[in-house]
Amino acid sequence: MTRLGSSLALAVLVAWCVHGVLGAMLAPLAAVLLGAAAGAAAVALTRWLLVGGAVALLAPFGVMLPSLALGSMAGRLGVDVVGFSQLELSVFLVGYTVFLLSAFGILREDLYRLGYAPVPVGIMVVMICFYAALSANWFLATVVVLGQFFWVMKWGSSNWFDHILHVLLLPVAVLALIF
Repeated sequence: MTRLGSSLALAVLVAWCVHGVLGAMLAPLAAVLLGAAAGAAAVALTRWLLVGGAVALLAPFGVMLPSLALGSMAGRLGVDVVGFSQLELSVFLVGYTVFLLSAFGILREDLYRLGYAPVPVGIMVVMICFYAALSANWFLATVVVLGQFFWVMKWGSSNWFDHILHVLLLPVAVLALIF
C-alpha cells in the first residue's frame, strides 16, 4: 500500500488493539474512541524507532486485517457484521498454514509465486467471490476484490497475497475460534 494506506492500516490496528484491551473495562463507544486516539497517536509517532520498527516489521498490512479490525469494532458498537463460521476459520487456518510453509520453503511447491500472475489471481478471486455469493458473505468478496484492485493499481506489493493476507491473521483466527 501507499504510505497513506499503511498509516491508515496502522491506525486501525492500533485502535483495534487498544479497543480490545479497554473493551472489557469501558463502554464500547469509549473504548473505540480511545482506540482511535491511540491509533492517531501511533501514526504521528511513526518516526519514533519503536513504532517505525513495528511498521517495518509488520507492513504491508493488506486489506483483510484492517477490515476485520474495523468490523470487530463496528460489531461492538451494534452494527450487524458478517462473521466467519468455525468451519471457515478452521479451513483458513489449515490452508494458510500450508501456504506459509510453502512460502518459507518448507514445502516443495511455492504457492506464493501464484500471487504475481494475473491468471491465477483472477481465478482465485472468482472462486472466492463464488464462495462468498454461496455463503452470503459480502465481506469476503469485498476484501478480495479490493485487494485485487490495489494489486492491479500497483498500490503496494507486486504480490496479490500481500494485499489480502497477513501473518497476524493466524493468531487472530485462533483467538476467534477460542472466543
